[in-house]
Parts: sequence; structure tokens; C-alpha cells
Amino acid sequence: MTTGTPGSTARKNALQLVHYLRFTVNYNDANVSVGNTKQWLPAGAILIGTDVQVVAAFNAGTTNTLSVGTVGDSATNILSAQAVGTTGLTQNVAPTGAALGPLAADKQVVASFAQTGTAASAGQAIVIVKYIPNNDL
Repeated sequence: MTTGTPGSTARKNALQLVHYLRFTVNYNDANVSVGNTKQWLPAGAILIGTDVQVVAAFNAGTTNTLSVGTVGDSATNILSAQAVGTTGLTQNVAPTGAALGPLAADKQVVASFAQTGTAASAGQAIVIVKYIPNNDL
């Protein structure tokens, strides 16, 4: 995945169902250490959990963590320093701070990979941010 704005509007379906954003984070994505912008969450959304599927273990020498947050708030308010050094699935990580919602405005999501020790030469994770939009109008 490249750095940029994949879609510039928040996703919102009129049906009463759980919505989600799904994106991939690779150890070697451009600017991954400072954060790559991803999709958008709509105003009024309530985040209900985040899942992380580590497809290929991140293999930096000492520390391998993935963080996800909202631009302008905190780079860690959706997922804070989740260990990604082994493959597997982590489910329903609760948001914090401004991501507790309902969101006051549309928010763009940002993901970053932090590493220490020998630089990583592998690593890929799929992130799923689950939310319920304000469609009870």
C-alpha cells in the first residue's frame, strides 16, 4: 500500500449494520515509521473494535509494534503499540480518547510501524477497524 488518500470521503451505508475499514500495513511502506494515511471514518461513528491479522511477522531486532489512530487527535487512539512480531489474529481492541466516539467530524485514519534494533526485513498486517455510523436519523 502506498502513502496517500485512498478515497477522500468516509464510508457510510444507510443500512443498520456494522461498517469497517480494511487496510494492509507492510514493514517497508513509504513513511510507515511516521504514519501512512488510510481511509476515513464518518462523523458520528462509534468505533466498536479493531482486529489485526499479522500475515507475515514483523522481524525487527528488538521491538515490532503497530499503531493506528486518527489524524489530528492521536496516532494511537484506535490501536496503541500492538505487538506484531508473530503471526496471528488479535481481535476487538478497544479505542481510546477521541476515538471513543461518537466522532465529532469525519476523521482520517493513520497507521504506523515502530521498530528498534536491527531493521525489519519482513512484516505484513491486515487491520480492520469496525464502527457503527450514525444512521439512526
